Amino acid sequence: MTTSHKSKQYWLVALKVLVLVLAVGYIVYKIKGEQLVVTTHFKQHFSLRHTPHLLFFLGLAVLNWSFEIYKWKTSVNIWFSIDLKTATKQALGSLTASLVTPNRIGEYGAKAMYFEPKDRKKVVFLNFVHSSSQMLVTIVFGLPALVYFILEHGVSIAVTKIIVLVSSILLFTFLGYTYRKKQLFISGFSIANVFAKLKEISVKRKLGILSLSVIRYLVFSLLFWFLLQFFGGEAPLFKGFATIFAMYLLVSVIPSFFVLDVVIRGGVAVWLFSYLGVSEVAVLSTVFCMWVLNTVLPAIIGSYFVLTFKPNYS
Repeated sequence: MTTSHKSKQYWLVALKVLVLVLAVGYIVYKIKGEQLVVTTHFKQHFSLRHTPHLLFFLGLAVLNWSFEIYKWKTSVNIWFSIDLKTATKQALGSLTASLVTPNRIGEYGAKAMYFEPKDRKKVVFLNFVHSSSQMLVTIVFGLPALVYFILEHGVSIAVTKIIVLVSSILLFTFLGYTYRKKQLFISGFSIANVFAKLKEISVKRKLGILSLSVIRYLVFSLLFWFLLQFFGGEAPLFKGFATIFAMYLLVSVIPSFFVLDVVIRGGVAVWLFSYLGVSEVAVLSTVFCMWVLNTVLPAIIGSYFVLTFKPNYS
């Protein structure tokens, strides 16, 4: 029994080290990859006289993550009771652990590890509620913005692509309805089961989570806008935010692996903002700075929670 427990402890230490090495390696790799593009631009804009701007940007990033943490606490408290300190530990620790997984899918498993084995399926579902609310807000804001962007700028879309897109949506809808009672990737989960569990959550709680998602989305968008202005990316206010909303929608639906996520976001942003005449370097600097503020800094803090993580074996 003791040997088994010690073995688990050794494996846990090894896993922690592996997670941190991969996370740090990923951050260093991305910073090195962006160095040639944005370093000169950074040096031109960041100086002591811009300290108030930097504090303002950092403040918005902290506000963004504060709403994310509070939203996670609100989501978990549907069935469990955790305080803000625990929610912070879980949110930032899981961010670091999931940094090297495609579309940060590893966050589901990382958050579940903080709870007892018998409760982990419930936690996975709560994380689904937490994440899908943000995706819903992204679609609600992003879809009209994308349609406006296409019509305003006369972006040509091949008819075949539209047919493929509509056909894919209809196919997935048909398959989802047909196999709604079949188990998904996790035992005990089905589409019908997920909808049944969603109905159990009070309307007040759903609206609370959705409201926090909207606030976080707007804070995130404002940070992008102010950074873009700071780096010299002049654009009309309405068209600028419409482009930001369209960009968030596109980067959210494009699958990405950890080594390509910043590249994909940068590519989509550069393409969209080129219609507004915004320079490529200003857009790439903004995307990179957003990544540093909203991923790198929280991940560095989260590395402490990874190191101090103690799994619940009960």
